[in-house]
Amino acid sequence: MPRSGGEGRRATHHTSPVRRLARPTIVLLVAAALAAPLASAQPRAGTWATHRATGLRISAPATWLDMTRLTPEVLARARQVPALASYVEAVQQSKAVKLLLADSGRLTLTSHFATNLNVTQVPTIGDLRLLHDAAVAQLRSSGLAVGPVHSTYLSLPAGRAVELRYHARYGSTIPVLSHLQFVFVRDGRATVVTYTTLPRLESKELPVFLRSIRSFRFG
Repeated sequence: MPRSGGEGRRATHHTSPVRRLARPTIVLLVAAALAAPLASAQPRAGTWATHRATGLRISAPATWLDMTRLTPEVLARARQVPALASYVEAVQQSKAVKLLLADSGRLTLTSHFATNLNVTQVPTIGDLRLLHDAAVAQLRSSGLAVGPVHSTYLSLPAGRAVELRYHARYGSTIPVLSHLQFVFVRDGRATVVTYTTLPRLESKELPVFLRSIRSFRFG
């Protein structure tokens, strides 16, 4: 999802990207993605829902399922899609992951990939500029990024943020993924909102991502 910027270890085996969220680095913290297809009855097209976690809320299309809640629907999906069970378990075990929503709509069924968003939080002693510089440097040196890393600063309803756009590959069996991330610093914590999709779906998903991030609020 490249765009002109503003100011700005490749895995040898299949490790869950969600599990990497618990590691104390910005790049790995914000690179969660669900690679398993989902199936479900479809909510009415065009409807949105607001999801809440401790100290934050965000809106997404009604087809996006909250994977961080062990509802009967989530458990049923996990039984239908065995690979999904490991992501549910990983999210429940990670204190950094506050919210993970995955699209269970028709596009997921046709693309065989669940476009998703996650929100992570970790303590930080740095300011927004320090996190920006560290994230960009790590992405460029880690070997995870495929192609350029674009970054910019912007103001959103939730506050000042760093925006990162890049493609990444986490293993030979995982497709290249497209990430759009927003990093906030508030009350001594770094909050990262990450949207993940396939590169070929970027143009379709970008308006959804931008509408969603503008709904993000603290409190």
